[in-house]
Amino acid sequence: MKKAVALLTLPVMASVAHAQSSVTLYGMVDAGVVYINNQSGHSNIETVTGQTNGSRFGFRGTEDLGGGMKALFVLENGFDPSNGKLLQGARLFGRQSYVGLKSPYGAVTLGRQYDPMTAYVGEIAATSFWAWVATHPGDFDNLNSNFRVDNAVKYTTPDMAGLQISGIYAPGGVAGNLASKRIYTLGANYAHGPFTVAVAYDHLNNPSTSAYDGTIEPGAPGYTSPGKSPVFSGYLSANTMEIFGAGFQYSIASAKIGLVYTNTRFHNILRTASTPNTGSATFNSYEANGRYFFTPSFILGVSFDYTQARNAKYEQVDFGPDYFLSKSTDILAVGVWQHASGIDSTGKPAVAAIGSLGQSTTPTQIALKFSMRHRF
Repeated sequence: MKKAVALLTLPVMASVAHAQSSVTLYGMVDAGVVYINNQSGHSNIETVTGQTNGSRFGFRGTEDLGGGMKALFVLENGFDPSNGKLLQGARLFGRQSYVGLKSPYGAVTLGRQYDPMTAYVGEIAATSFWAWVATHPGDFDNLNSNFRVDNAVKYTTPDMAGLQISGIYAPGGVAGNLASKRIYTLGANYAHGPFTVAVAYDHLNNPSTSAYDGTIEPGAPGYTSPGKSPVFSGYLSANTMEIFGAGFQYSIASAKIGLVYTNTRFHNILRTASTPNTGSATFNSYEANGRYFFTPSFILGVSFDYTQARNAKYEQVDFGPDYFLSKSTDILAVGVWQHASGIDSTGKPAVAAIGSLGQSTTPTQIALKFSMRHRF
C-alpha cells in the first residue's frame, strides 16, 4: 500500500517542482551597415554584426530550493546573423555558460563568465551604448569583454544598500603549477540616487593562453600573438597583465554624464617574432561621455577618449542617436573618428583601428554605422 501511495504522489511532486522552476529563452539580433573611409588602404561598405551589441540567444533558469536558496544557470550563445556562424572562437555558448547557487548571502557561480571590469566599469563607459565601435582602441582594458574568464569561480554579494561586490578566481588548470594561466579579479559597484561609482581590478597570468585563446605559450615554437589589434597585440607575450578601472556616472534631469579611467599594464614581455618588445608596457585611458534623453525613446550620445600607450597615442570621438520603435526594437546610428600617433605595439607607425572593423593604413580612420536591434 505504501508503494502505491508513493507512486501516486510522484506526478504531484513533479508538478510542484516544475511550478518552482523556470527556464527562459532570450536573445538579441543586431545587424547593420557600416562605411569605413580606410580599411587596409581602401574605403569600404559592409554589413556588420555585433559592433553595437553582439547577436545572441540564451537560456537562463532558476529552481527554488527553499530557505531562500535558488539554483541557477545561464547558457548564452553568440552568433553572426549575416551568415549564421558561431562567434567567440566558435564556442557553442561562448558568451556565458555557468551554473550556481544564490542565497540571501550572495551567489556563487562556476563556468565561463564576465569579469567585474566588463560588468561594472564597462557599463559606465561608452561601450555600454555603442559597444565595439566605441570601445577603447582594441579593447585592451576589457571594458567590452574582449575576453571572458573560463573555469571561473565567482562570488557576488547581494545588494547592500546600493553596494555590490564581485570577485573571480580561475585556476589555470596546469598540473603542478597553480600560478600558470591563473586569473583573479575583484570589483565593486555602488549606486545611490543619481550617481553610480564602479571600480575593478583584473590580474592575468600568461594572458596569451589564459584569456586570449592562444594555444601556444610565448617562447615555444610556432607562437604567434593571439591579439587582433596592433594597439596591444605586440605585448601579449607578457608573463602577467593587470587592469585597473574606475568609472563615475551622474544623472541630471534628462542627461547622464560619465567619466572612466583605466590603467593596463603588461609585465615581463618576451620578445618573439610577433611581439618585438621586452620589459613592460602601460596604457592609461581617459574617457568622458554623455547621453541626453530627448524623450524616453530618443537618445543622443557622445563620447571622447584619450589613450596614452607605451609609445603611441590614440584619440577617439563617438557621436550618434538611438531611437526605440518599441521596447524590443530600436534603430541607431553612430559616427566614429579615431586618430593615432607614435609607434604601436608591433613596432610599426601607429595607425587607426576602430573596434574590430579592420585597421587603416593612415593615422586617421572614420566609420559611419547604421544598425537595427531586436530583443526577445
